[in-house]
Amino acid sequence: MNGLSRSTLRTLLIGSATVALTLAQTSGVAYAQKKKPDTKAAEAKAAEEKAAAEAKAAEEKAAADKAAEEKAAADKAAEEKAAADKAKTDVEPPREEWDIKDVEEKPGKTYLFIGLRYRGNLIPKFMLNMFVDEGKTVYSNSIGAEFEMRKDGFSLIPALTYTELGTGDILFKEKGSKDIAGNYNLVNSSMKVIYATADLLWSSKISKNLDFEYGAGFGLGVVFGDLVTNWVREDPNGYLHSDSGKRFIPCPTVDAPGTGCNKADHQNSDVDKVGGYTEPSWFGGGSKPTFFPWIAVPQIGLRFKPIKQFVGRLGLGFSLTGFWFGVSGQYGLEKERKD
Repeated sequence: MNGLSRSTLRTLLIGSATVALTLAQTSGVAYAQKKKPDTKAAEAKAAEEKAAAEAKAAEEKAAADKAAEEKAAADKAAEEKAAADKAKTDVEPPREEWDIKDVEEKPGKTYLFIGLRYRGNLIPKFMLNMFVDEGKTVYSNSIGAEFEMRKDGFSLIPALTYTELGTGDILFKEKGSKDIAGNYNLVNSSMKVIYATADLLWSSKISKNLDFEYGAGFGLGVVFGDLVTNWVREDPNGYLHSDSGKRFIPCPTVDAPGTGCNKADHQNSDVDKVGGYTEPSWFGGGSKPTFFPWIAVPQIGLRFKPIKQFVGRLGLGFSLTGFWFGVSGQYGLEKERKD
């Protein structure tokens, strides 16, 4: 080193410094050039990750929105169904349209009617002759109120009926006895009966408005009024005629002339039946009935129903008091619903 000159040494130092500076600059540029591409890649990757995150968030939001919409739709459908169910329970069943000419009677339904009846009762002479001789055919009238309960073609008809049993004067003779005045009696009934009865009738359809009915009737009547029995005696001008051609008049007293007006002519009598004798009731030891049964078997007829609120009947039957026929009219209690 001592052999080098100062100027040479200075030149070497300057050259070394220049080389070192050049290397340092070259190295920084190279480092700077190497680092710049790595930052861009990171930024690109970050951008991709951000986009992916945003896409995922958008998908999750879309899924959440769809789920919310589906839940809202389900809730609305449930509310509508609940409202419809409630409306069904609140709404009354549809009304039956009222048609007065629709006379169909539905199975299981009870129909009610109220009305009036008339019956004529005929006791033919031949029926009386089963118990006594002579006599005549007797006709009586009945009128009453009735109430019908009808279901499935069967009618139960309770009724309260007034019957008039007036006969006028009738000449009777003891059954199979001799043709003498002492065996004859005059009978005159002004009795009345109030019957409580019930008809049981089944029906078969003939047409839309017409039914054939069959059944029976039962009941009991309370008897009031008078039953007059009077002895008679022969009189050529008498108004009572026997089948044998004899004429009779009632005995006014027991001492009236002729046979038939005293006890000796009536072996079975304990009382003087003269002057319009009135029979006591059964409770008084007499022959006038206090109660009388009503038994009508069979009875048949036709039931006519042209409209809902009217029923008409024609009936025939046989009872303890003979043959009868009847007519009745009823008003139906079925009403149109008014809401």
